[in-house]
Amino acid sequence: MPNQEPVWILPTGYEIPESLTELGLPRLALELLYRRGYQNRQAIEKFLTPSLANLHNPKLLPDMEKAVARILLARQRLEKILIYGDYDVDGICGTALLFRTLKKIGCSVNYYIPHRILEGYGISETGVKHAKDHGFKLIVTTDCGTTDFTAIEMANRLGIDVIVTDHHEPKEKLPDAYALINPKRLDTDYPFRELAGVGVSFKLAWALLSAAGGSKEDLVSDLDLVALGTVADIAPLVDENRTLAKFGMLKIKNTDKVGLRSLLKITGLLGKPITPYDIGFILGPRLNAGGRIAQATKAVELLLTEDEQSAEATSRELDLANQERQKIEETIFAQATERILATDWTRRKFFVLADTTWHEGVVGIVASRIVEQFYRPTILLAIKDDIAKGSGRSIPGFDLYQALKSCAKTLIRFGGHKYAAGLLLSREKIGQFSVEIEEYTAKNTTPDHFLPKLFVDARANLKDFDEVFLKILKQFEPFGPENPVPIFATTGLEVVGYPKVVGKEHLRFKVRQNKKDVVDAIAFGKSEAILKLVKGQPDHLDIVYSIERNNFAGKTKLQLNIKDMRIRPVQF
Repeated sequence: MPNQEPVWILPTGYEIPESLTELGLPRLALELLYRRGYQNRQAIEKFLTPSLANLHNPKLLPDMEKAVARILLARQRLEKILIYGDYDVDGICGTALLFRTLKKIGCSVNYYIPHRILEGYGISETGVKHAKDHGFKLIVTTDCGTTDFTAIEMANRLGIDVIVTDHHEPKEKLPDAYALINPKRLDTDYPFRELAGVGVSFKLAWALLSAAGGSKEDLVSDLDLVALGTVADIAPLVDENRTLAKFGMLKIKNTDKVGLRSLLKITGLLGKPITPYDIGFILGPRLNAGGRIAQATKAVELLLTEDEQSAEATSRELDLANQERQKIEETIFAQATERILATDWTRRKFFVLADTTWHEGVVGIVASRIVEQFYRPTILLAIKDDIAKGSGRSIPGFDLYQALKSCAKTLIRFGGHKYAAGLLLSREKIGQFSVEIEEYTAKNTTPDHFLPKLFVDARANLKDFDEVFLKILKQFEPFGPENPVPIFATTGLEVVGYPKVVGKEHLRFKVRQNKKDVVDAIAFGKSEAILKLVKGQPDHLDIVYSIERNNFAGKTKLQLNIKDMRIRPVQF
């Protein structure tokens, strides 16, 4: 399998302003902060001690006050309100959040999640018809709606007002919704554009509770939902997202939601501190599984139920659906990989792969794995009859949404973000689309784009990782997009003792610097390097790594998690 050797991008040196050294932080911590853009006392203190009090006022969002007034009018008129959510974790959590909020302020409310395969992404005409047939006068979306012109026009004709809460990229023109709350609107100066869909819905819930006389506790009680949706949607964990995720993950550990507690129990996470990894790879996939394989309504039911038996049954159902999803994913990944390797793939700038047997609910996950394996932006398409539905993922530095925008005339519709997007096109246009997006990519990239890179935050010595530094580094959490786990580089190390292969393909060993500083290290997936690390060879080891605490046999020790390593002869 390809997986090219990464290029190490080492930091260049510069002087830390004297005013920052007065903060009393370790020099290495200051260097990390400065490189990440926190370059004055206020920014550093705000980053290290995030507070809910620093969240931006929801009224700064466009159409917010108009939306609040319309919902309160619906409550006064006893009108039925329909929450219309997307079928991924972000939309599921936003749906549960708004449903709970509207219930708290006394609204008549229900929810609707479209079927991924039968209706597709966004507000569907089927969903609008459902609203009309069941007497709903107001639709409030979460994580969708910004580009749903046709469905919103249909709702208007049927006498149904639509309030959109969304975070997807808008087109030049906006649909004629009653209100459209989106921090990415071109006509807004809201301070933070990168809220997840559930984050935008949280802002609406905040404004509603404030206007309706709700309590702060009512709002804080649902931060677990906000963290789930934000982290699972791979939103940048900076600014408001980082604050919401940090406090929300604390709330997940102590959640009062029966369904979420059941899911934590079945995954072995109940009572444990929750990390972005737990959300992204354990909780999120199970909440997503219903929408990918069948219907996402089950996940919403789980987050809303107050019945323990029902919660346990639904948790198990979603867990089984996730297992089925994993099997389907492995099959598609193997097929896609085989096709790529059968071609002269290194000449390609963009992969477009399609098949009539692929499951459209899983192709996005597989696209992510293909990108990781081959380092090419990738779109996988599931063909059914004359239509192809797909999902794409990108590489750092290449805007997938803009690439799709350049091919708009060939597509039926598309939407998404810089690094993830969905699309719909006719089967007969797949070849044309593949050529167009390949040409666009070739014009808008350089060979450097297709070299995997390891961005090193700082050069470090092993002695830098004392308790004071580790305590400060803990305050950098939660880690995620745009706030990644810090990566360090250390050169000229010795290997101490005998390396051991652990598990199937991992390598555990010790490294020493300056004849005295010794630290444990583990290199996942690098067992083949064991023969190069034999004790006594006159070599030096250069490593790029993150640091972590390893708990083993009741003891906690510092451990280096090796991302890449190079052995070079000592120069005598």
